[in-house]
Amino acid sequence: MVLFAALLAAALSVIGTVRSPSGPREEAIKPPEVDLSTNKSHVVQTVQREMEIFRPPPTKPEPAPKPQVRTNQAPQAPVPTPPPHPEPPPPPAPLSLFAEVVTPEPKRLSPDYAPYGRLIPCETVITIDSASIQTPIIGLITENIYHAGRLIIPAGTEVYGSAQTDRSRERIASGTAWRLIWQTGEELSLKGIALDREFSNSTNQTGWGITDGSAGIRGRIIKSDDMAEIRLFAATFLSGAAGALTEKEQTIFGTLDRPSLNNAPFKGAQQVLAAYAQRIYESIQRDGFYVRISSGKQFYLYVLQTIDRADARIGGGEVPIADESLQAKAKAPEATSSMPLNPDLP
Repeated sequence: MVLFAALLAAALSVIGTVRSPSGPREEAIKPPEVDLSTNKSHVVQTVQREMEIFRPPPTKPEPAPKPQVRTNQAPQAPVPTPPPHPEPPPPPAPLSLFAEVVTPEPKRLSPDYAPYGRLIPCETVITIDSASIQTPIIGLITENIYHAGRLIIPAGTEVYGSAQTDRSRERIASGTAWRLIWQTGEELSLKGIALDREFSNSTNQTGWGITDGSAGIRGRIIKSDDMAEIRLFAATFLSGAAGALTEKEQTIFGTLDRPSLNNAPFKGAQQVLAAYAQRIYESIQRDGFYVRISSGKQFYLYVLQTIDRADARIGGGEVPIADESLQAKAKAPEATSSMPLNPDLP
């Protein structure tokens, strides 16, 4: 195998030496290009020319304007050019809705006003009873109300309000809506509450008591039925006696009433008397006591707003008196003076 490999390598080296050319390679001759349409060969030639510099031609002078020649022909008017086509208007903006915020004008007070928290002394005209809480509170102002030297509310002005139940004490409360009516017919709505007025000396009505200015108008407690409490005591006593006479028995669940014929009347009487006592108790709570305030009771009207005389209206109208006076002055014709034609006539 070694000898065979040596002989094969020697043969390959001899074949390579024979095939390699000894001299320089000759240039391969390209076959001539053949035109397929004429089946003739093309001859490639190279032509070389000298480069010339490009010189642009000189610009021609403009011709001189021709002299104008006067003729009898009228000059032709220039042809008007058509106006340019107007551009289309822009598309409208999208619709937007905004809520208008109205800022109210600040209220101006008239010279006739009183500040917040006035205590107006009043006196009831009719009797107020908590048994019929629909009874209104009607009173009269007993003293003039001044502010800054001006008379705001004169004495004798009527006061109207509404009563409310106050069962926790011997008093009647009031609502917050009040109305003042002057003797001239003016009406003014106010917010306020009724306070009690107590004198240290009730005979002469002088000084101030310890409960002066407390909430509500003090009255007198009246019982609707003096025998209701006695009936309640009797019904409760008999119900307890019937329960005590009922026979009992001891069981594992405690002491229970024995289901026997002897216990039937006592058991029925106990239930009936207990129900009757409950009804009397509820009647005493509902109708047993009520408060009565007689006419002539002194009280305060505590005002919860600023009193402005210009806000008063006549006959419950919607326009205040101040605005009505201004409108009347604006509608009134101006006074004019005219001289009579005949001086002898009156």
